[in-house]
Amino acid sequence: MHQAEQIEAALLAHPSVARLARGYASYLPGRQVVGVRAEERVGVSVVLRPGRPIPEVVAELRDVVAKVAGNVPVDVTVADLEDP
Repeated sequence: MHQAEQIEAALLAHPSVARLARGYASYLPGRQVVGVRAEERVGVSVVLRPGRPIPEVVAELRDVVAKVAGNVPVDVTVADLEDP
C-alpha cells in the first residue's frame, strides 16, 4: 500500500473525520488519493464532524499522520464541517 493510501486510511479511521476533501491529491497508477499529498511535506484536507474543538482534532490528526509518514512537517486543512 502506498504511503498516501496509508495516510488516507488512518485519517478516515479517526472518529472526527467525516471525509477527505479536495485541496490536495496524490496521483497513483490508476487512482488518485484525494485529500492527501505525501511528499517531503505531507498535506491533508479534511471535513470534520462537529462537536470537538478543531485545534484538538488537528493536533490529533498531525499525530495520526506522523505515525504513518514519520518525522515530516504535516499541514492539516479543515476544509469544512459536516452538517449535523
